[in-house]
Amino acid sequence: MKTFHIAGLEPLAPVVPAPMSGYSDRAWREIARAMGCNYLIVPLVSAEGLARADVKTEALVDIEGERRPVVVQLFGSRPASLAAAAQRLEARGVSAIDLNLGCPARRIVAHDGGAALLKHPRLVAELMHALRSAVHCPVTAKIRAGWDESSPPAVEIARILEAEGAAAIAIHARTGRQQFKGTADWRVIAAVKQAVRIPVIGNGDIRSGADAWRMCCETGCDAVMIGRAAIGNPWLWREALAWLAAEGPPPTPPAPPSLAERLDMLRQHAALMARYRGEPRGIVEFRKHAVQYLRGVRNSRPLKHVFLSCTTLADIAAAIEAFQAAAAERPLHS
Repeated sequence: MKTFHIAGLEPLAPVVPAPMSGYSDRAWREIARAMGCNYLIVPLVSAEGLARADVKTEALVDIEGERRPVVVQLFGSRPASLAAAAQRLEARGVSAIDLNLGCPARRIVAHDGGAALLKHPRLVAELMHALRSAVHCPVTAKIRAGWDESSPPAVEIARILEAEGAAAIAIHARTGRQQFKGTADWRVIAAVKQAVRIPVIGNGDIRSGADAWRMCCETGCDAVMIGRAAIGNPWLWREALAWLAAEGPPPTPPAPPSLAERLDMLRQHAALMARYRGEPRGIVEFRKHAVQYLRGVRNSRPLKHVFLSCTTLADIAAAIEAFQAAAAERPLHS
């Protein structure tokens, strides 16, 4: 498995960074491209906000000059608003539009958006129909296993989406009520794959290249989606691509990143945040990434603490230099 195909788009790498609000910004997407991914999604944009040209909502769609393909994910529960928002996005040159039927966040489901829509199959059909009727670009959907154990199953929702013209479906194999707790049930992904003819992207509990390959083998999915495990570890996308390209363990597995590579990527990521979001805002937003790049690194707690007060690129550089100087002075067998 080297590529997968969504009608209307170029061949796509079979590892897809999950669209995560607060993380999958322009800098994150640029790093994902450098790791070999080429299907990138701007997450969780309000259809209502776009439909009324809200300035803050428009700012979330930071795709000017970005390499294509680039996808924007919409959430909402009103067909007319989704259609209007989709038309605005198509006019801006997006490659595809993704309908969010999977977000379990309280602020989204409280207004019958995201995963809460899985309780209403008829409305799901109306939303997808409205989107497909409004634009010419591909329309995809992100779903979950269901809202809860009593809601319509993912297979039913997937068939509805396919019937209404969805070009692909990504499925997180937990229910909305589970959020991110418990274990993802990959059997749900397999059932959806067997039920539809469009591409299926599997999501949930992929923490290694071996996991990515195992999901493909066990479910038959066309691609895998990796989100939380890649925070502070974008090399995971590269590792997963290597396993899928080799259809098993790669002959030459990518080496885990060294501390020097972690710190170098941290600097690059910070610089991209500063470029796209400015200082201090970009660096403040970067703090949550910075501490994750040091996950598991010995004696890194003081550096993590310093990162939480950084507001400029110069602050980041100084903190790293101080950390490296202290490490050089530390006894080898401390």
